[in-house]
Amino acid sequence: MADEIDLESGETPAARRRRERRTERSTVAGESKTTSEKLDRELHSRIVTSFERVVEWREARDDQELATAIDEDKDKMATGLVSLTHTVAPLRQPLVTFLGFVEPLLAFGRVGRILVTRWVTRRQQRAQDLAAAQAEWDEQNAASPFTNQPGPQMAR
Repeated sequence: MADEIDLESGETPAARRRRERRTERSTVAGESKTTSEKLDRELHSRIVTSFERVVEWREARDDQELATAIDEDKDKMATGLVSLTHTVAPLRQPLVTFLGFVEPLLAFGRVGRILVTRWVTRRQQRAQDLAAAQAEWDEQNAASPFTNQPGPQMAR
C-alpha cells in the first residue's frame, strides 16, 4: 500500500497533508478564521456601542432626526465598516485606532458637557452678581457730594 494509515488518527499521510494545507489557507494574516470572526464581532460591537453613545448625545441636544437615523442604521453601518476592513485590509488598524480614540471621548463627553455647562452658568452668574454690585455701589456713591471733586478729599 502506497499510503499507510496512521493508526492513531485513522488517516493517510496524504489526507493529513491536504488537511494541513486547507488549514494553512484558512488563515488570514496569521489569524485563524475563528480568531478573525471573533475580532470582527468585537469590532462590530464596539462600533455599535459608539453609535449608541452618539445617539444619546444627539438626543441630549434635541436632535431627534439624526438620533433616529443613526439608531435605525447603526447595525448596517457597523457591518459595512467591518466588511470594508476585509476588502481594504489596511483600513482595519486605523479604524481600531480611531475607535480607541473616540470611545473614551464619547464616554467622557457627557460628563464634560455637564461640567462645561455648569462652569459657563457659574461664570455668567458671577458676572451678573458683579454687575449688580457695581450698579448698587454706583447708585450709593452717586449721591455723595465729594465723589465728583478732583484731588484729595478732606472732612470739614
